Amino acid sequence: MKVAQFASFGSPAKVIECVKVPDLNDPKGNEVLLDVVACPINPADVLNIEGRYGVTPNLPARLGAECVARVKKVGSAVDDFKEGDIVLPLDRENWVQQKIVSDKNLILLPSNVDPLQLSMLKVNPATAYLMLKKYVSLKEGDWLIQDAANSGVGHCIISLAKLEGIKTINVVRRKGLADELKNIGANIVLEDSENLAEEVRDLTNAANIKLAIDAVGGNQVLRLGDCLAEEATILNYGLLSGKNIEMTSYQTVFKRLILTGFWLMPWLQNMSREKVFELYNHLAALIDKNILYVPIEKTYNLEEIRKAVAHSAGYNRSGKIILTPNGPF
Repeated sequence: MKVAQFASFGSPAKVIECVKVPDLNDPKGNEVLLDVVACPINPADVLNIEGRYGVTPNLPARLGAECVARVKKVGSAVDDFKEGDIVLPLDRENWVQQKIVSDKNLILLPSNVDPLQLSMLKVNPATAYLMLKKYVSLKEGDWLIQDAANSGVGHCIISLAKLEGIKTINVVRRKGLADELKNIGANIVLEDSENLAEEVRDLTNAANIKLAIDAVGGNQVLRLGDCLAEEATILNYGLLSGKNIEMTSYQTVFKRLILTGFWLMPWLQNMSREKVFELYNHLAALIDKNILYVPIEKTYNLEEIRKAVAHSAGYNRSGKIILTPNGPF
C-alpha cells in the first residue's frame, strides 16, 4: 500500500513523499481494517512538516490529523461495525491508503453524507464549537469578531454562531469574499486594514464585543484587540502569519484584555470517551443537515502529495485541499 511520509523537516513540497510499504495483515480481535476515503490537509499538518508544531514527531513521520474511512474487514471480537460502514477514526496518521484501528477509536457516521465533508469533521467543526462554547458566555444578539474568516474553522464559526443567534464580524485578507461568507450567515465581512477598529465601531453601533478569535497572530491581534470591550477575551488558535502575537500594554493593563490559546488535542484528551462521541455525533448531524459546510477547492491522490501540500499552503485558496488516497469514489 501507499503512504505519505517525511524523513526530515523542511519545505513541505520538498520533503513529503509518497512511498510504498508492506500491505497490512487482516485485523484481529477488536481491530478494524479501514480503507481511507478522504483526508484534508490542515495548517497543523504543514506546520508539522516544517518542524514548527507544538509536538515534534519522530522521523520518518506520517501525518494526517483526520480522515473519513470505510470499513474493509473487522476482527473476530468486533460487534458494532461491519464491512462498508463509514467511520471517523479518532487517531492520527491518516495520509495512508489503509490502516488498522481499535473499534474503541471509531465513530459510526451516516452513509448518505458527502464523505469529503465528513473527512473534515474531526478538526475544524470541533475547534469552532469548543471555542464558541467554552471560553466566553455569549447570548443571542451578542457579537464576536474573527480573522481568517474564509478558512474551514472560520466557516464553521459563522454557521455555529448563526445557530445561537450570535452575530459575527469576519475579517479577511482579500476582496471578493463577502458574498460567500454572508450566504452562510456572516453579518459583517471586512477586509483587514489599519482602520479596522473604527469600521467595526461604526458598523456595530459601538457594540460591546467580548470575544475575538484569531488564527493569524502577529500584529493582527493588535487590531482585533482595538475592536474589543474591556475585559474581553482574545482566543488564538493558529499562527498563519508565522509571527509572534503583538499586543500593547494599554490593551493588557488598562483594557484588561485576556489572551489565551486553543489547541484541540488536549481538549479531546481531557474529555471522557462518551463526551467525545457526543460531540462528534452532534457535529456530524449538523453536516448531515448542511448546516456545517466547508468549500473544497481541489482533491488530489496520494501520489500527488507534494502538489497537494504546496496548494494547501497558498494564500489565495477558496476552499480546502483534500487527499483521496484510494482514488475518486
